[in-house]
Amino acid sequence: MVQTNPIPQPVVSVLANAPKLLDQFRDAACTHGHVEVWAAESADWCRRFILFHGKRHPNELGLAEIGRFLEHLAKTEKDALRALDAARAALEFLYERVLHHPLGDLPLPRPPRLLDQVRQVMLVRHYAFRTEECYVQWLKRFILFHGKRHPRDMGATELELFLTDLAVKGRVSVSTHNQALNAIVFLYRDVLGMELGRLDAVRARRPKRLPTVLAPEEVAAVLALVEGADGVFALMARLLYGCGLRIMECCRLRVKDIDLARGQIMVRQGKGAKDRVVMLPRSARADLERQLEKRRMLFQRDLAHGVARVELPDALEKKYPKAAQELGWQFVFASRQLSECPRTGRAGRHHIHEGSVQRAVGQAGERASLNKRIHCHTFRHSFATHLVERGIDLRTIQVLLGHESLETTMIYTHVARKGPAGVTSPLDVLDEDVRAAVDATRRLG
Repeated sequence: MVQTNPIPQPVVSVLANAPKLLDQFRDAACTHGHVEVWAAESADWCRRFILFHGKRHPNELGLAEIGRFLEHLAKTEKDALRALDAARAALEFLYERVLHHPLGDLPLPRPPRLLDQVRQVMLVRHYAFRTEECYVQWLKRFILFHGKRHPRDMGATELELFLTDLAVKGRVSVSTHNQALNAIVFLYRDVLGMELGRLDAVRARRPKRLPTVLAPEEVAAVLALVEGADGVFALMARLLYGCGLRIMECCRLRVKDIDLARGQIMVRQGKGAKDRVVMLPRSARADLERQLEKRRMLFQRDLAHGVARVELPDALEKKYPKAAQELGWQFVFASRQLSECPRTGRAGRHHIHEGSVQRAVGQAGERASLNKRIHCHTFRHSFATHLVERGIDLRTIQVLLGHESLETTMIYTHVARKGPAGVTSPLDVLDEDVRAAVDATRRLG
């Protein structure tokens, strides 16, 4: 029997099938709650992935091919981190939701630029965006201080010179000095994998400063003068004092964090990534209810215009794709303008900028004619001090403030009226004794 070779079948180009596959991708993205802009951008990343591998179908490609594509992006894209994040999210959705062939964790190549590597490591370790920006700025200053030498070619000696210059010539505060040290240590330890050893840089001692505290009548005077944003700044200032919140904790409150039935506010991801529960002041309840109703109406308008999305913490958007368009996840104190996320570039409605609230509180303090420098954190200090003066135990105050150590909370005993301010001065006793003796002499005379 003579065997004949089969007639070769014409190779069907994926380019002809790509529109169908990409249409499926867009439909699946919209079905799972993603906005059309994300669906279009992610579909374009999938198209680039297919073209990069010679128009082969994604079913024929695996982790190795995805890794090569992502490495190509890391080397060629101007904003490598954003490109990697967007491409990985698109390919994960393609294989899990469209092709139903999950591949697990996709590779994450390291960008060639050093500062991009720093950002990537901090992103993986869930550092705050503000911390990321701060560390990157200190590393730039460190590199420029030594004539743009690569940190691999430097070590403890160069770090000591930089820190000494900050302390002696720059005369920076202790917290700023430690901030620079932490940024550079992070670079060597977590990014470059190098040990620095012992450091002998000149350092200033941390001063033990007491916080500025307002009397209750001074707090009332300042709160009455806070203006702006149709009463929103005044409400936020009342919550700062009534709940002992930090400014960013107040700005980042989401609708689901307000529990009107229980009279509580859940503070999520406070300092140190800790959650805690604080009381909801009864006097602020009506204003807060009105604010929530205004927020609901704004959310409905955003939903009608297709812009009702908000950035979610960590990777929750992958687990709950529709959560970003739900009312519960929206910020209570939302900005009037839409903005882009600095990490993803996606548009949404972020919270009010904390600088606006700071200015409103500072201006209120000036109008109140108080000879004290007043800012948002002054309300938190006053909140804790007034609780101490009312006899609330320190452990309860520590929980309400979210302090890691009780020693941090104990500082408010030094400024409370029942602390040093509650002790009668010997001079007053002496003056009273003298006056009593004079009065007695007059009566006898």
